[in-house]
Amino acid sequence: MGAESLPRNTSYSRQWVLGIVAIAMAILISGGIVGSSQAQDVATPIVDATPDVVANVCDSTAPGVGAEPWVRTELYFGTTLPDGSAITADQWADFLDEEITPRFPAGLTVLEGYGQFLNSEGVIAEEASIVLILFYPGDAIDDSSAGIEEIRDAYETQFEQESVLRVDEEPVCVSF
Repeated sequence: MGAESLPRNTSYSRQWVLGIVAIAMAILISGGIVGSSQAQDVATPIVDATPDVVANVCDSTAPGVGAEPWVRTELYFGTTLPDGSAITADQWADFLDEEITPRFPAGLTVLEGYGQFLNSEGVIAEEASIVLILFYPGDAIDDSSAGIEEIRDAYETQFEQESVLRVDEEPVCVSF
């Protein structure tokens, strides 16, 4: 003969079971808290409660180099014109001299690149690109951002571009 299983009591409500589980958890947790606080009381070391304050966020990432927090902005300029031709080196140099340098005379970096994007017609456009990298102090964000938007607008208008990609990152640590 096989062993007969004992009948199960299925009359407990779900709420009743959850209540029992909640009480058991509370007892376990309170025991852990009491136990840990008693252990802390015995072994609590005396320490200086003065927090370490970093005056400059860059002191923790680039200590000893005199770095300051600045903002980094990158602009990505497509160079293909609507007729399929490309912006010439002379056209770019003129734009750089007339629109960008007057707004950021302290310095900038220009890189040549290659990019692709999904245009407004749903077609992947591939083209040579120009990447402009700008760094400016955090206290110049408003003026710098306005200048960057003027550059983007001028490029889009002058060269009939859909957009100029802008990427901002802050803070970056800069030292000279």
